[in-house]
Amino acid sequence: MKTTLSTREITKIGNKLKTLSQKNDYKATIEEIKKNIKKHPHWADGYSLLGDIYTSIAHYEESYSAYSKALELDPDNLQWKLSLLLSLLEMGTDVELALNELLHLFIKKSEDEDICIKIASIMVSGKHPKITIAAIKWRAQNHKNGDVLSSILANQLLEAGLISEGCEIYLNLFRSSPHGVLYAPQLGVALIRIGAFQTCADIVESLRKNSPETAALMLNEYGIALAGLNRSREAQVALREYLDSHPESQAAKFNLGQALLKGGEYEEGWKLIEFSPPEFKIQGVNNPWKGDFSINGKTLLLYGEQGFGDMLQFLRYIPYVEKLGANITLSVPENLKRLCQTSFPDIKIIETDLKKIEYDYSCSLLSLPLALSSQIGYEIPSSVPYLYPNQNDIEKFWKILGKTNKLRVGLVWSGENRPRHGLNYKSRSASLKMFSKIIDIENIDFVNLQLGNPKKELLQWNGKNIFDPMNTVSDMEDTAALIFNLDLIISVDTSVAHLAGALGKPVWMITRSDCCWRWLEGREDTPWYPTMRIFRSQPGSLHHAIELVAASLPDFVTTWQQNSLLKGMSHELRHQAL
Repeated sequence: MKTTLSTREITKIGNKLKTLSQKNDYKATIEEIKKNIKKHPHWADGYSLLGDIYTSIAHYEESYSAYSKALELDPDNLQWKLSLLLSLLEMGTDVELALNELLHLFIKKSEDEDICIKIASIMVSGKHPKITIAAIKWRAQNHKNGDVLSSILANQLLEAGLISEGCEIYLNLFRSSPHGVLYAPQLGVALIRIGAFQTCADIVESLRKNSPETAALMLNEYGIALAGLNRSREAQVALREYLDSHPESQAAKFNLGQALLKGGEYEEGWKLIEFSPPEFKIQGVNNPWKGDFSINGKTLLLYGEQGFGDMLQFLRYIPYVEKLGANITLSVPENLKRLCQTSFPDIKIIETDLKKIEYDYSCSLLSLPLALSSQIGYEIPSSVPYLYPNQNDIEKFWKILGKTNKLRVGLVWSGENRPRHGLNYKSRSASLKMFSKIIDIENIDFVNLQLGNPKKELLQWNGKNIFDPMNTVSDMEDTAALIFNLDLIISVDTSVAHLAGALGKPVWMITRSDCCWRWLEGREDTPWYPTMRIFRSQPGSLHHAIELVAASLPDFVTTWQQNSLLKGMSHELRHQAL
C-alpha cells in the first residue's frame, strides 16, 4: 500500500530537505527523511528519496535497501527499479542477475529511446561492455539509435577493445550530429587509442579557431597527441594550460610527467609521474617512502608495478637503496624471483601476495628515481650489467645451443596483446613473417626468444631455420641465461629488450614512431641501456624499422666475424674464456 502525503506535508518536508541539502548535510538530511518515514511508514517516495541520497554518497547497500522498500509499496515504478539495479551493480553482488533484468527491461522498453538510454547508462556500471554493445546493436535492427545511445555504444566499444569501431562512431557523431562538437573530447580519446595523433591534433587546432571552449576541454588529449608526435615541448605547454583550469586533474599531471620525461626533463617528470592511474598501482601497500626521511635499520618493502619491462628497468636502483642501510624486501612476480635472488643475494625476495608481509615502509620500484634523487640526483644510473643469471643456468643453455661459428641472434617479434590499451598499443608488435627480411641475412644462427601465442607462428614458418629452445625456459632467469649465450638480441619494445639491456648484451630494439617516454625523441641510443640501439619506425606499422634493421645487420655480422671468427674465437672458445 502506498501513502500519498498532502500538499501541505510535502511542501513542509521539501523545504526542510532543500535547506539541508544546500548545506550538503547528508547526515541530517537522511535523519530527517527517516523521521518522516517513521511517521508515514507507507511513504514510498520517502524511501526512494532516501535511496537517492545514499546513492549520491556511494552507500549502495543502504540505497539498495531503501529502493527495495519503495518497490514493495509501488512495484510498478520503473525508475525505482532501475535505481535498485544500479545499486546492485555498484555493490558488485548479483551482477549477472542485475544485468539480465536490465536486458529484459531494455528489450521490453525498446521503443522508448529515453528509457533505453537510462538502462544502457546503468548497464555500463556492470563493467561488461559486450552485453551493453549487444543490447544497443540489437535495438538498431528495429529502431534508429539517436546520438546519445550511439555515444554510449562507442564508449563501450572502446572499453571492450573494439577501438576502431568505437572511433568510427565518434567520428560520425562529430561530423553529422547537430551537436557534434560535444563529442569532440570523446573522439579525441578514441583517436589517441588508435594512434591517430595527427588527426587528434588537427581537430583540436581547428576547434581552437572555431570553438575555443571545446578545444580547451581537449587540451589534455591534445597534449597526449603532441607527445605521440614527438613534440614533447609543445605537449608540455598544452598540458600546463589544461592544468591551469583543471589543477586537480591527476591524469593531466601524469601526462605532463610523461611529456617531461620524454623530453629528458627528469626532475619535474619523476615528481609528476607519481600521479599514475589507479590501474597502474598496487593496492594495499602502506607507509610510502619517497626519500624524505632516513630508512637506516628499517625494513623497506620494494614492489614491482605495471609490466615486466618496467620492473626490469628500475631494478637498477636497488644497489643505491642498499647503501641507505635498510633491510630490503623485494616483491616481484614468480617469473622474476630467481633472477632477482641471483642478482641481489643480500635482499629478501618474495612473491606478490603482500597480506602477511611485515615492513616499516614501502616504495614502488618506479618511484625510486624520485626517492633517491637527494642521494644520486636525477641522472639515470646507466652502468650495466646489473642483472646476473646463475652460472649453472648459463652452462645449461650453452649446452642446449650447441657449437657454432656463426653469429647467434635472438628474436622477439611480438609483445603481449592488451586490447583495452587500443590498437596503438598493439602496433608495438610485428609478426614472424614481417621479420623475414631480417632472418634472410646470411651467416647468422637465429634463436627464438618469443613466448605466448605469437610463438605459434613458428609452426607455419617456412623460412630459414630458427632454433627454438623456449620449451626449456621456465622463468626470466632461464631467459637471461639463454640471452647471455647470444651475440645480439633483436626485439620489439617488450621485456626481453629490457632484459638484454640490463645484462649488458647488444640489443636492437624495434619500436613505433611514437615510442614510449623512456626512449626520448629522435635518438638511436638511450641513457637507460648503453648497449641498446633503437630503430624507430614511421607512423603506422613497424615495417620501416624492420627494414632499417635488415639493412644494418650485414655490417654487424662482418664486424663480429672480424672480431671473433677471423681471430679463431668460436663460441666454444669464447665460452671457455668466460
